[in-house]
Amino acid sequence: MNTKNGTMISYRLMIILALIVGIVGIAFQFVPDSELLSFMLTIAVLGGLIGGSNSYAEQDRQQLERSYKKAFGWLLLVIMAAYAVIEPSRWLVVMEAAAFLNQHWPGLMLSVMCIVMGIAGLQKAGTTGPD
Repeated sequence: MNTKNGTMISYRLMIILALIVGIVGIAFQFVPDSELLSFMLTIAVLGGLIGGSNSYAEQDRQQLERSYKKAFGWLLLVIMAAYAVIEPSRWLVVMEAAAFLNQHWPGLMLSVMCIVMGIAGLQKAGTTGPD
């Protein structure tokens, strides 16, 4: 009995889905009591993007591996920018920005990771066209 008759999801579709879920995940951070939904959506998409690499074509698998370096480099810059927002806001009267980032950092980081992986994947897919 063959249980693998499900539809295969392409690499490009997962990249687009990662972008959409990343944007929706950030929007969910502003809706009360929906942080868990954002967290679960982003974990599912990132897991599907990274874990589904065995079913991708060889060229797509190589693009995914090359986009990791660029994606995590940009993620480091986003984390440093968030830290740069938190530190001055401690001195200033605007404490809500620091409080919001401190309360929602796991969901925000996963959402930003989805967005950055999606952008890096689309950029790599766009630059490696037919010769």
